[in-house]
Amino acid sequence: MASIVDFFNALSQTYMQRALITSVVIGIIGGVIGVFVLLRGMVFLGEAIAHSAFAGAALGLLLGINPLITIILFGIFAAVGVGYVNEKKVMKDEVAIGIVFTFFMALAILFIGLMKEYSTDVTSILFGDIMTVSEENFFILIFLAGAIMIFIYMLKKELYMMTFNAEMAEIAGIPVRLLNYLFLVVVALTIDISLKAIGAILVFAMIVTPAAAAYQWTFRINKMIFLSALFGTLSAIFGLFFSFILDLPSGSTIVTIATIVFVISFVLSPKRRKAAPVPLECAYCSKTIAGEEYCLDEACLIHNVPHIHGEKGVIIYAKDVSSKNHTKKKERKHSHKVR
Repeated sequence: MASIVDFFNALSQTYMQRALITSVVIGIIGGVIGVFVLLRGMVFLGEAIAHSAFAGAALGLLLGINPLITIILFGIFAAVGVGYVNEKKVMKDEVAIGIVFTFFMALAILFIGLMKEYSTDVTSILFGDIMTVSEENFFILIFLAGAIMIFIYMLKKELYMMTFNAEMAEIAGIPVRLLNYLFLVVVALTIDISLKAIGAILVFAMIVTPAAAAYQWTFRINKMIFLSALFGTLSAIFGLFFSFILDLPSGSTIVTIATIVFVISFVLSPKRRKAAPVPLECAYCSKTIAGEEYCLDEACLIHNVPHIHGEKGVIIYAKDVSSKNHTKKKERKHSHKVR
């Protein structure tokens, strides 16, 4: 068993610095994506993607190429494939996910069985080993994580609307179908770049568990995203610390810390105190709403259309939509005259 001094001395080594930065990046990116995954009910879909990525890793090792390449290809293929089946309603979501889950696990076992000799890389990908992240994979992780964060930042409002009311998002002119597929790809990439550090068995826990812990504290999405990223980062850092000190597998230690954070959050959750009213947030304008119905801001608009929040979701009256269209026509006509 190492000491705390040994841990800080090890931080002077390049491999340990890579491990620390990797843990922070995975904690942040997993926490941010996890909020949308949790609120959109995509937990089991993510698990299927994780196991498809493991099959990709096994194929990469079998072919003698960088496993990250095949991990990304398999992950994206599984995400888009399941998304397409869900969209076309060919079968129930849980059936499609179950088939994908078992098929890719079978493929992974098949690829491992075809290897002439057993590789220790299989164990590290299956259970995770953040200490062995290569320099090449590290830079790929940083690049993809940056791209994912830019995607979330630029389309945060649209993702909010899609999460809470996809039909209303379509009415507002948002390309819901395209963004759904893009989001599935982003989830797949998040899982893929985290696979080596956390392991195929536990990787999706770093997306769901911090988000579930953050959900115990607030209804406000911005605050939930911040807390989820914070919990994910702390879990990753302390998991790395204890895995080094106690000589434990990094992936399982990180997920254990994340689970402890969730349990503490669940026990202390203000949502469980019935006497304490918790304010909600309008999914469209980010203003506080009273109860589950009306925004406190009278000027609450969704693309300049007044709306209220009822039991069945957001309500927009036809007169307001027609009034908006009439205003647009007048503006275009006026603009034409000026020219």
